[in-house]
Amino acid sequence: MITLITGIPRSGTSLMMQLFKAANADIATDAIREEDENNPKGYYELEAVKGIVKNNAFLKELNSKTIKIVAPLVTFIDLSLEYRVVFMLRDLDEVVQSQEKMVGKDQQDQKEKFKSMYALHIEKSRQFLLTHSIPFIEIQYKELLQNPKSCLQGLIDFCGWETPMVELKSVIDDSLYRNRKES
Repeated sequence: MITLITGIPRSGTSLMMQLFKAANADIATDAIREEDENNPKGYYELEAVKGIVKNNAFLKELNSKTIKIVAPLVTFIDLSLEYRVVFMLRDLDEVVQSQEKMVGKDQQDQKEKFKSMYALHIEKSRQFLLTHSIPFIEIQYKELLQNPKSCLQGLIDFCGWETPMVELKSVIDDSLYRNRKES
């Protein structure tokens, strides 16, 4: 079974990959995209994912590995393989704010357009998973950071992990939750 970590960009997928690494999961990454100020603990990406629309054959080589695939690309997976999915969700205002900081460009004039597009990607991906009976768990980024025990227990149950809660909690660095929606 292949484990997919998905969500829209800036939704916490890299943090989830760190949690899988802490749980001793076999991670599919080529480390081409190195850590930077936006993801100081790394991106955990595999370059082949960028070409998944034209070629998803690389998935056949991922026996029991965990891979990160952004939500818009999940619909291009090879359906002959078995998957489970961790779907990261984050407040769309926070996503847009985080992306603005990452690209160094004010995008407020297009904020609603981006939020609508991201909401569509999330729903399309969710419906794809449901239609194809692919088991998935949704994890709210904010909840993972503010109430990690509950989220991590759900993840432990979903994945069948035996990793101690304290080890998983140690991965979560609240100081990296820098783009918070004002309440």
